[in-house]
Amino acid sequence: MSGSSARDRIHQAIIDGDDKMVVGAVEEAIEAGVAPLSMINEILNPALKEVGDRFNKGDMYLPELILSAEAMEVAVKFLQPHLEAREERIEIPGKVAMATVQGDIHDIGKNIVCALLRANGFEVLDLGRDVPAATIVAKAEEFEADIIGLSALLSTTLPYCRDTMELLKEKGLEGRFKVFIGGGPVTPEFAEEIGAEYGGAHAEAGVTRMLRAQGRG
Repeated sequence: MSGSSARDRIHQAIIDGDDKMVVGAVEEAIEAGVAPLSMINEILNPALKEVGDRFNKGDMYLPELILSAEAMEVAVKFLQPHLEAREERIEIPGKVAMATVQGDIHDIGKNIVCALLRANGFEVLDLGRDVPAATIVAKAEEFEADIIGLSALLSTTLPYCRDTMELLKEKGLEGRFKVFIGGGPVTPEFAEEIGAEYGGAHAEAGVTRMLRAQGRG
């Protein structure tokens, strides 16, 4: 199979969220001489961006977005030994500690963000849901995160986002992390009020803003 047709199959596998197809297509592209790092930069990343664009336009739904992000993860994991063999490295944009804040058990938004972050090369520590501020801060320090991501799907849990920011100030860590908050009730005004960054109206927007915060995109 030619490198060109393998590229097309990789692209389509990401769009379709087909992790089995993507591995086969990636393997064929390697055999056709496509370099692993260029495959990530020139095929996989653009395909995932197309998925994000389609999601934003309402042409794709959350389950499809998650499957595409997971297919991307599988492809990158498959390519890792090939990158190491060629002494090539994926430049990691940064490390993110993600949590749904205390009192909130809704985690679909957080899970999508985590999947998209990993697909974009971030190292991610998923702290789960209903996580107290003290745990978030402690784990972010331990993980040596660059970014803390907070998800709040209930308006009643917004104060816990504020608690996290206040705890960072108390511990002298106000400038140590870039803190992004997102979720249905979160507004740019509230984020600014508590000294955090607004993650955007949806998961893909949040990931884009985190990339920009790390000097990417």
